[in-house]
Amino acid sequence: MRIVFRRSNGEAIALSFPIIVTALLVLLALLGGVGVAVVNRSSSRIDERDVVARMGAKKNYAVLPEMSVALGGGNRTMDLRVRLELDPQVDPKVTDPYAARIADRLSDRMREVEPERLAGADGAKLMKNTITSVVDREVRAIKVRDVLLESMVIR
Repeated sequence: MRIVFRRSNGEAIALSFPIIVTALLVLLALLGGVGVAVVNRSSSRIDERDVVARMGAKKNYAVLPEMSVALGGGNRTMDLRVRLELDPQVDPKVTDPYAARIADRLSDRMREVEPERLAGADGAKLMKNTITSVVDREVRAIKVRDVLLESMVIR
Protein backbone atom coordinates (compact mmCIF):
# COMPACT_ATOMS: atom_id res chain seq x y z
CA MET A 1 0.00 0.00 0.00
CA ARG A 2 1.25 3.45 -0.88
CA ILE A 3 0.05 6.88 -0.06
CA VAL A 4 0.71 9.52 -2.66
CA PHE A 5 1.08 13.21 -1.93
CA ARG A 6 1.31 15.92 -4.56
CA ARG A 7 3.52 18.93 -4.09
CA SER A 8 2.42 22.38 -5.19
CA ASN A 9 4.35 21.99 -8.44
CA GLY A 10 2.43 18.76 -9.21
CA GLU A 11 5.22 16.32 -8.42
CA ALA A 12 3.96 13.06 -6.81
CA ILE A 13 5.64 11.77 -3.62
CA ALA A 14 4.83 8.26 -2.37
CA LEU A 15 5.04 7.29 1.33
CA SER A 16 5.25 3.64 2.17
CA PHE A 17 2.84 2.01 4.61
CA PRO A 18 5.42 0.85 7.24
CA ILE A 19 6.74 4.39 7.73
CA ILE A 20 3.23 5.72 8.38
CA VAL A 21 2.36 2.89 10.80
CA THR A 22 5.62 3.40 12.71
CA ALA A 23 4.98 7.13 13.04
CA LEU A 24 1.44 6.50 14.32
CA LEU A 25 2.67 3.94 16.88
CA VAL A 26 5.34 6.33 18.18
CA LEU A 27 2.74 9.08 18.48
CA LEU A 28 0.35 6.79 20.40
CA ALA A 29 3.15 5.67 22.73
CA LEU A 30 4.04 9.28 23.52
CA LEU A 31 0.41 10.15 24.22
CA GLY A 32 0.08 7.09 26.46
CA GLY A 33 3.19 8.01 28.43
CA VAL A 34 1.96 11.55 28.96
CA GLY A 35 -1.42 10.22 30.09
CA VAL A 36 0.15 7.84 32.62
CA ALA A 37 2.33 10.63 34.02
CA VAL A 38 -0.67 12.93 34.47
CA VAL A 39 -2.75 10.23 36.18
CA ASN A 40 0.08 9.20 38.54
CA ARG A 41 0.79 12.78 39.53
CA SER A 42 -2.84 13.58 40.31
CA SER A 43 -3.54 10.29 42.10
CA SER A 44 -0.48 10.62 44.36
CA ARG A 45 -1.69 14.03 45.52
CA ILE A 46 -5.10 12.60 46.27
CA ASP A 47 -3.58 9.69 48.20
CA GLU A 48 -1.50 11.96 50.44
CA ARG A 49 -4.49 14.13 51.25
CA ASP A 50 -6.58 11.01 51.78
CA VAL A 51 -4.09 9.60 54.29
CA VAL A 52 -3.96 12.83 56.28
CA ALA A 53 -7.76 13.05 56.25
CA ARG A 54 -8.15 9.49 57.51
CA MET A 55 -5.29 9.28 59.98
CA GLY A 56 -4.79 12.88 61.01
CA ALA A 57 -1.52 14.73 61.24
CA LYS A 58 1.72 12.88 61.91
CA LYS A 59 2.05 11.85 65.55
CA ASN A 60 4.60 13.58 67.75
CA TYR A 61 6.28 11.37 70.37
CA ALA A 62 8.68 12.18 73.18
CA VAL A 63 10.73 9.18 74.29
CA LEU A 64 11.47 8.98 77.99
CA PRO A 65 14.67 7.16 79.00
CA GLU A 66 14.35 3.58 80.19
CA MET A 67 13.35 3.52 83.84
CA SER A 68 13.81 0.87 86.49
CA VAL A 69 11.53 1.30 89.51
CA ALA A 70 11.09 -0.71 92.69
CA LEU A 71 7.67 -2.14 93.43
CA GLY A 72 6.04 -2.33 96.84
CA GLY A 73 5.52 -5.58 98.71
CA GLY A 74 8.91 -7.19 98.18
CA ASN A 75 12.13 -6.97 96.28
CA ARG A 76 10.64 -6.84 92.76
CA THR A 77 11.57 -4.22 90.20
CA MET A 78 9.99 -3.10 86.96
CA ASP A 79 11.75 -1.94 83.81
CA LEU A 80 9.75 0.56 81.76
CA ARG A 81 10.09 2.16 78.36
CA VAL A 82 7.53 4.89 77.74
CA ARG A 83 6.62 7.25 74.90
CA LEU A 84 4.48 10.33 75.38
CA GLU A 85 2.26 11.50 72.54
CA LEU A 86 2.38 15.28 72.42
CA ASP A 87 0.60 17.93 70.39
CA PRO A 88 2.06 18.16 66.86
CA GLN A 89 3.43 21.68 67.36
CA VAL A 90 5.35 20.79 70.58
CA ASP A 91 9.04 19.87 70.29
CA PRO A 92 9.61 16.35 71.71
CA LYS A 93 12.89 17.42 73.33
CA VAL A 94 10.98 19.67 75.72
CA THR A 95 10.46 16.68 78.06
CA ASP A 96 14.21 15.94 78.38
CA PRO A 97 14.83 18.23 81.40
CA TYR A 98 11.89 16.65 83.24
CA ALA A 99 12.86 12.99 82.67
CA ALA A 100 14.71 12.59 85.99
CA ARG A 101 11.86 14.17 87.95
CA ILE A 102 9.30 11.99 86.18
CA ALA A 103 11.33 8.84 86.94
CA ASP A 104 11.75 9.86 90.59
CA ARG A 105 8.07 10.65 91.08
CA LEU A 106 7.04 7.45 89.28
CA SER A 107 9.37 5.43 91.50
CA ASP A 108 7.71 6.92 94.58
CA ARG A 109 4.24 6.10 93.25
CA MET A 110 5.16 2.54 92.24
CA ARG A 111 6.44 1.67 95.73
CA GLU A 112 2.79 1.78 96.80
CA VAL A 113 1.69 -0.73 94.14
CA GLU A 114 1.69 -4.48 94.73
CA PRO A 115 3.17 -6.50 91.82
CA GLU A 116 -0.01 -8.61 91.62
CA ARG A 117 -2.04 -5.52 90.65
CA LEU A 118 0.04 -5.13 87.49
CA ALA A 119 -1.08 -8.40 85.89
CA GLY A 120 -3.11 -8.32 82.67
CA ALA A 121 -4.80 -5.44 80.92
CA ASP A 122 -5.80 -3.80 84.19
CA GLY A 123 -2.12 -3.57 85.11
CA ALA A 124 -1.30 -1.75 81.88
CA LYS A 125 -4.24 0.59 82.44
CA LEU A 126 -3.06 1.27 86.01
CA MET A 127 0.45 2.01 84.72
CA LYS A 128 -0.82 4.36 82.01
CA ASN A 129 -2.99 6.23 84.51
CA THR A 130 -0.12 6.47 86.99
CA ILE A 131 2.33 7.71 84.37
CA THR A 132 -0.24 10.19 83.04
CA SER A 133 -0.85 11.67 86.49
CA VAL A 134 2.91 11.90 87.19
CA VAL A 135 3.64 13.56 83.85
CA ASP A 136 0.71 15.97 84.21
CA ARG A 137 1.94 16.96 87.65
CA GLU A 138 5.61 17.39 86.71
CA VAL A 139 5.18 18.93 83.26
CA ARG A 140 2.12 21.12 83.47
CA ALA A 141 3.01 23.34 80.51
CA ILE A 142 2.96 20.46 78.02
CA LYS A 143 -0.25 18.85 76.83
CA VAL A 144 0.23 15.06 76.76
CA ARG A 145 -2.33 13.36 74.54
CA ASP A 146 -1.52 9.75 75.39
CA VAL A 147 0.97 7.52 77.17
CA LEU A 148 2.33 4.55 75.24
CA LEU A 149 3.98 1.69 77.11
CA GLU A 150 6.68 0.26 74.86
CA SER A 151 7.72 -2.36 77.37
CA MET A 152 6.92 -3.23 80.96
CA VAL A 153 8.98 -6.04 82.47
CA ILE A 154 8.56 -7.08 86.11
CA ARG A 155 11.55 -8.89 87.60
